[in-house]
Amino acid sequence: MTDILKKLFASNNNDIAPLVIRLTLGVIFIGHGWGKLFGEGNPAGFAGWLGSMGLEPSYLLAVAAGLAETLGGALLIAGLFTRTAASSLVVVMLVAIGFVHLDAGMFGKGGYEFQLLLLAGVVSLLIQGAGKHSVDEIIYKKM
Repeated sequence: MTDILKKLFASNNNDIAPLVIRLTLGVIFIGHGWGKLFGEGNPAGFAGWLGSMGLEPSYLLAVAAGLAETLGGALLIAGLFTRTAASSLVVVMLVAIGFVHLDAGMFGKGGYEFQLLLLAGVVSLLIQGAGKHSVDEIIYKKM
């Protein structure tokens, strides 16, 4: 019984947790970024929407957001330059929350709960790094 309780309350550094977070976030960010770059309306459509909110230079910001999400998501999946990718995605999520979703509140239509969850995930990776199962770890071991 004591062993079961110890396992329940133990704070361990599980090697799989950062991998699960990286893969999940990576897929989500690639999906959102790809749509901004290559979806209907391409960057011009997204840029028009950004411009309507007063965010300028809207086309440059649209391409930057799409690239940050697409490339950042791919880097998260690989676990390569994880902290750099996470840093760029923190900025994207802060802008999304602050300029797009904040007025709608946390919950409900247009709320920022999803973006806040994504922000928490990339901040977690920014703090802890990619984890054991990553290209970053392979490079670190060779240094």
